[in-house]
Amino acid sequence: MNKRRVLFSFLLMAVPVLIGFVISFFMKVHALYIIGGEYAVMFLFMLPSDVFSRSSLDYNIKSVNPTYKHESPDYVGGTKQQLVNFLLVALMLVGCLFLIFLLGDY
Repeated sequence: MNKRRVLFSFLLMAVPVLIGFVISFFMKVHALYIIGGEYAVMFLFMLPSDVFSRSSLDYNIKSVNPTYKHESPDYVGGTKQQLVNFLLVALMLVGCLFLIFLLGDY
């Protein structure tokens, strides 16, 4: 792997944790809540844009034009590095939520 990719993956894990601890120090809120919120926002922004809208869009177009056949995209998904980053953020979010549940701070 490239050093830049490894550094970026490390920063995806480390920056929300550092920000969460700094904010929790000033706001007196448990750090896991802030870190979990940051990972949830990152997770939502990393979702592909057409995941939720494709089926409703096809239904609306077919109701207007029944003979419409959508073109299948040539490139679905992303690169391997985007997938690794997405899974890394998803695992960190699940781990943070598991720790919140485990510690009973919900």
